[in-house]
Amino acid sequence: MNQKTETCDGGCGCGSVRYRVELEPLIVHCCHCRWCQRQTGTAFALNALIEATRVSLLAGEVETIDTLSPSGKGQIIARCPKCRVAVWSNYHMGGLRERIRFIRVGTLDNPDRLPPDVHIFTSTKQPWVILPPDDYAVDEFYNYENTWTRGSLKRRAAMIEAMKAS
Repeated sequence: MNQKTETCDGGCGCGSVRYRVELEPLIVHCCHCRWCQRQTGTAFALNALIEATRVSLLAGEVETIDTLSPSGKGQIIARCPKCRVAVWSNYHMGGLRERIRFIRVGTLDNPDRLPPDVHIFTSTKQPWVILPPDDYAVDEFYNYENTWTRGSLKRRAAMIEAMKAS
């Protein structure tokens, strides 16, 4: 993974919702699937995965919207109720839905600090999107153990254990 900062702030377009992310992301995905293209209205979605306990609202409240997802288990999108900008999502992720936020990197004050660690679902990327030759990319999804850092895998394991205990 790339070098990450320990704290990043972000927010919506109108400034009503402000949040802070603490600790480095588990991983940063650049997703090129057709669902992300349709839901964002652009060629890909850039998401930093981080524990929900490491995301703090600094101002405002988010409105959550349940939407469909390719897994059939749906996702929850957190949006500013005023400008409607999506600031994060929660996917099922093997039951970790409430424990992991997919932060929309573009809503960070300094999004350039979190470039993608992996490009996923490149089999459906737009043909005019040219990936840097040294970027890690997979046709569909990846194996966690082969892609996440040792530290991120430990954090994921801790969330799975907490989920089982609750």
